[in-house]
Amino acid sequence: MDDKGFIFTADATLALVVVIVFTASLVVYALLPVYQGQDHQHLQALADSALATMEQDGTLRDAAVYYANNNSTAAQSLLTNSLNSILPSDVSYKMTMNGYTPEAINTRGRDYAVSTDVATGVRVISGPREGWLGRSFYNIKEVGLTRQDTNVTTTLWNFHNWLSNFDPWHNPDPWSNTNYLPDYPYWGSNGGSSYQNIAFSVPNSTTGTVNWARFIINSANKNYGNAYSAGVSINNHNYQVQQSQFQNLYSYSNYRFYNYPTLINTNDLTPGTQNNLHVSYGNVDHYSDMAWFSLIANYTVSMVVPQGVVTKNFYFPDSAGAAYPYNGLTDRNRRVSGISYSFNGGSVPFTRVPNKIYSWADYKNNHNYGLENSIPFVLRSPPGNSAASAVAIQKDIDNTDAGTIKDAYVTLNPYGAVDGAMVEVYRPQYNRWDTVFQSNLNTADYGTDYGYGNLPGTINLKDYMDKGQVNKVRITVWDNVPSQGGSDYDFVGLTNCYAVVSSSKLPVQWDEYATVSDQSNTNQIQKSITYNIGSNNTKEAYLFFSGGLDTKNVQVTYDSGELLYNGAAPYLLNLGELDAAGPHKMTNGTVSNHTYIPANYTIRVTVTSGEGWESGDGYAEIFSGTRVAVIYPALEHAVWSTSYANTAQQAIDQAYQILVDNLHDQGFDTLDPNLVYNESMYTGDLPNSIPVRLDLWTH
Repeated sequence: MDDKGFIFTADATLALVVVIVFTASLVVYALLPVYQGQDHQHLQALADSALATMEQDGTLRDAAVYYANNNSTAAQSLLTNSLNSILPSDVSYKMTMNGYTPEAINTRGRDYAVSTDVATGVRVISGPREGWLGRSFYNIKEVGLTRQDTNVTTTLWNFHNWLSNFDPWHNPDPWSNTNYLPDYPYWGSNGGSSYQNIAFSVPNSTTGTVNWARFIINSANKNYGNAYSAGVSINNHNYQVQQSQFQNLYSYSNYRFYNYPTLINTNDLTPGTQNNLHVSYGNVDHYSDMAWFSLIANYTVSMVVPQGVVTKNFYFPDSAGAAYPYNGLTDRNRRVSGISYSFNGGSVPFTRVPNKIYSWADYKNNHNYGLENSIPFVLRSPPGNSAASAVAIQKDIDNTDAGTIKDAYVTLNPYGAVDGAMVEVYRPQYNRWDTVFQSNLNTADYGTDYGYGNLPGTINLKDYMDKGQVNKVRITVWDNVPSQGGSDYDFVGLTNCYAVVSSSKLPVQWDEYATVSDQSNTNQIQKSITYNIGSNNTKEAYLFFSGGLDTKNVQVTYDSGELLYNGAAPYLLNLGELDAAGPHKMTNGTVSNHTYIPANYTIRVTVTSGEGWESGDGYAEIFSGTRVAVIYPALEHAVWSTSYANTAQQAIDQAYQILVDNLHDQGFDTLDPNLVYNESMYTGDLPNSIPVRLDLWTH
């Protein structure tokens, strides 16, 4: 054809300063494998993944069109911008395409000719059909800030154990199932004839109240007896539970288990400070006991984020119940009996269900048994124990249309007799499951009984979420059966669990610094977090907190000792405001109007937990959901989209509409027409097959 060439509706050269891509196919960059040193194998994987990513999002095809239309400057700019954004900063590269010159190269100070280790990836892409490529650009002058409200659900307090394992209810006779609950009919008790309040925290909320809250209380009898009655006092507001209101869950040996969940009046809770609860028991005998109690709440928190940050929530199904081997742990049919449970449906029994007993090793190494989002099952030989009653829930986390992932986490709300928990993530590009948290691994070296009671909380998932992929998250909780042949396969549950992913297709700088999950062998634990304030234009610095489900107090100080916070467990803290109100180490100005001082800072987070009788274990925990987020403004940059059509104008019109739709999804509803640039290019001169070579080296 003779009408090939460029059509510019504006000076498209300005629009080539591109830092983020919106493509017609809406496919975004897949997160590349983490570069792990100067190993050739990792460089090779990095090269292959980079080529796959750039083919998928259209970068290679668009660059080929530029080259074919004798605009090598635009082609180089497109390729180098893409490679600079997705390759680690310490990796040098050279990309050649179909013999076009000059190639896209960034030596980063290392001469390609003398490199001793070059990894090469090769890909052959199909040329575009004959027609026109339309591109539409929009130059955003500045990204504003917006206040983002998020509804979160967390456990305010959790007890998991036999109350009779603690004084003053404990009977020291090892051969007796009796206890002293009739003598001290309170939780908690001061050792005398009256109760002692258990202090717990309600995080501060944007609205000043919680949206909903519920408590879950167990009653057990170790001699085929009835449930007790209970009076639950929350900040001196009383909730009476009659014997007949307890749901009969199941029985084993001489034991009978009951459960009662109920929503409470949200005005009975006071956010941002210490709250109090205690339970009094009626109709008790010396076989009565309590094995679990949970208080869970939903509330709204608020933070300032740059415009263009998109937050998606992924909600897991609830799962609860108990399972025990029908014919022993070695039954060749792997049969279990037990109950499944829901708040609305109560207890539903099942009998002799096959293929529900697996060893711990099999369960971790094989994820195709269909145990997730199903009835409870049995694990053989979990860490430090003979067996376990368990439930698992799983959720697909769809990041195919995500931008760069800025923050990601999963929140667990376990209840029942849960002793341990595990969080795993499937990463499709590696075809593997990574263990993000495991109670017996993220714990002190000794003294915590294989992570007993080490129950999140919130776990950071940012480094495990893959842009452009569908990840899977599996949560497992279990109750240990300590002795071989034991019969205490107890009730476990998960409710209101969810994952959150925040991402942006704009070049928003949101730096995150997380701690590691850990459990102390005392009632206190301390972790340090070092973070960087890179500019006095920094907008916000937040500390998100996640501690044990029995956290009493949280203290935050600088490593030099200055106090930032000391009080009830928060959901998040604005570090800039706290500093401006006190130490003035990180900021200049007032609480409402301050600027940040660029430097590295280290804070210490100290967590104090409750006593053993208050929560079931006396250990303090902190989880990787405890993280500092430093947020910066995003300044001038361009976004663009592409489309192919039979005519130049049709290609431009389609590309422009895709651009408008993409910007709308990012929160930009009004476009300034003076900042829009369009162009089209003829695609008829490209061969059907275009070879692309990418060389990577580090030394």
